[in-house]
Amino acid sequence: MKLTLFDKKQEAKDVMSFKFKPDVHFDFKPGQYLFYTLPNDDPDNRGVTRYFTISSSPFEKFIMLTTRISLPPSSFKKSLVEMKIGGRITASGPDGDFIIDSDLIGVDDPKKNYIFIAGGIGITPFRSILLQMDFEKLPINVQLLYANRDEDVVFKEELESLAQRNPNFKIKYFISPDRIDEKALSVFNSLASRRSGQFSTLNFYVSGPEPFVESIEKILKGLGAEPQNIKLDFFSGYETSG
Repeated sequence: MKLTLFDKKQEAKDVMSFKFKPDVHFDFKPGQYLFYTLPNDDPDNRGVTRYFTISSSPFEKFIMLTTRISLPPSSFKKSLVEMKIGGRITASGPDGDFIIDSDLIGVDDPKKNYIFIAGGIGITPFRSILLQMDFEKLPINVQLLYANRDEDVVFKEELESLAQRNPNFKIKYFISPDRIDEKALSVFNSLASRRSGQFSTLNFYVSGPEPFVESIEKILKGLGAEPQNIKLDFFSGYETSG
């Protein structure tokens, strides 16, 4: 599948979004990712292919790739930043199971609670999931814990607008040096006791750099979360956030 670049957007001082139109009809589920191939005359040792979460939602009818551009950038990201409007990139997929089955939301349990935990650029799948839930008018019983290195938070305006429209969607930011730690996560014991009686019934989705995701998973299991109620989304090549 070929994707044609039609817009670029600076989301934060070191984060950019790239919007593409696919050349064929394309279906995906919020939270999935694509493999991208971008030729380069002098690629680094990671080559010319990367995978990125689709940060757009299916209803938006375009593919958005949102990524942190560190300095110096990788050869792939350098080519991506330098791509002109109208440029094309090859993509394959989608893949990934970091999704919510929207057919079951509000059917199996309308009060089902989700805890979304994002570290830095790990917010990308949550944008896709949350905006699609809002578009489909599904219940958004979600608490988002969002760790970031500074106040320059990606998608902040969109997320806060979403929270204003959906009173059961709550956001808590953790700006460094504040961290999402055992103390921050243990508060969900009281939430569980009020609503269902068991911490193990809450559904945790964790996305971000690999060290961040691994540390959150360890804490959640220590607090009694069931492994089947924890979904993880690793972002390789990034330092931990929060």
